[in-house]
Order: sequence, then structure tokens, then C-alpha cells
Amino acid sequence: MKTSFETALDQHEISEFFKGHGIYFARGSEWDDHLYISNWQEMCSILKTQTTAQSLLTTIFEEYATYLNENYEDAEGLLSNIAAYYIAKSMFPFLSTDNYDLIESINNKSKENIGRLFRFLRKEYDVKYKDLPKYSFEQELQKIKRNGCTIELEAL
Repeated sequence: MKTSFETALDQHEISEFFKGHGIYFARGSEWDDHLYISNWQEMCSILKTQTTAQSLLTTIFEEYATYLNENYEDAEGLLSNIAAYYIAKSMFPFLSTDNYDLIESINNKSKENIGRLFRFLRKEYDVKYKDLPKYSFEQELQKIKRNGCTIELEAL
């Protein structure tokens, strides 16, 4: 039986997989949010068996990140995927082999899009969640840094 990640690869639906759309949605809480880390755990369980796991991850993440639009849904999903990646690094050793870092490894077009979307979130995130019990944008960035990110994502 194929995993949803393998299906996404076969169907050329990597963007949908990272966004948690359709069959790639992983229900995460009582609020029916997508649980990004669940998709990352599944994906990494498959990738860890590949001899070129880091290269494959870099390629598919570039495919996802390059074509994100400057809107709240894409930007917040990107934040959640990057947060999930840095959590997954502590769970899957291949994500750290030879000092590999996904964000450092992707192409410049993808990096520029990430920077643009993080600057967009800087303006919009706290406004959207001001009346909800949620972490601030700065707190989200600090969590990512505590999990190993050394890159200033807004500066990309």
C-alpha cells in the first residue's frame, strides 16, 4: 500500500502534499487544522531509505516553495512546513548528515520567495490572531530557531 507521500510523488502533487490539501490533509486538533509534522514524519520515513534523500528533499521542497503565492494561506503553510522540518531534524538523522540544512540547500528563487512570504507574515500574522490564544509571529520564529534554524528567514 502506498503512502500519501508516494502518491503525491506519483501524481505530481507535491505542492498539495505540503499544503495538506485533499487526501494529504492530516487532521491535527479539535480545530480541524492540518498537522504538518504528520506529513513530514511520513515523508521522512520514506526518504530515509533513499541513497539521495537530501537531494530529493531539496528538489521537492524547491518545487513547493518556488510557486507559493503572496497570500496568507500559502505564507502560513510555509511557516508551518519550515517549523515541521526543523522538528523533524531531531527525529531523522539523515536531515542533519554532513551539516545539511534544507533552507540553505534550496535554490535562490525558492529562498527569495520564502523571504518575501516571511516578510508578508511579519505584517499579517499577529493581526489575524490578535484575539486568539496563539503564539505571536515572533514566538513562532523563536521556536524554529530553538529547533536549529540559524537562517534569518525574513532576510532571504
